[in-house]
Amino acid sequence: ALTAEGVPHQVSFAGNLVSVFFSESPVANYEQAQGQQAWRFPAFFNAFLERGVYPPPSAFECWFVNAAMDEAAFERIAEAAPHAAAAAAAAKEPEA
Repeated sequence: ALTAEGVPHQVSFAGNLVSVFFSESPVANYEQAQGQQAWRFPAFFNAFLERGVYPPPSAFECWFVNAAMDEAAFERIAEAAPHAAAAAAAAKEPEA
């Protein structure tokens, strides 16, 4: 969904942990994570929240995939993702 909206992003994962970073470059450490377009995250987060998906509350935290998540949970995430991606695309960078 983020690719379809033209939003630069990287998805990092390890086991059941997944992080979405708004960056064109790979993110492997905190310094690189700080370089992302974190200002996109509030719109992304709130669009998910409005559709019943509760992502981590910070651009520096990860999602946890777990056994309690059933097919309905993944469908809800998939249905909300295009809305969240559109919100991230529409977000405006704050003026310095």
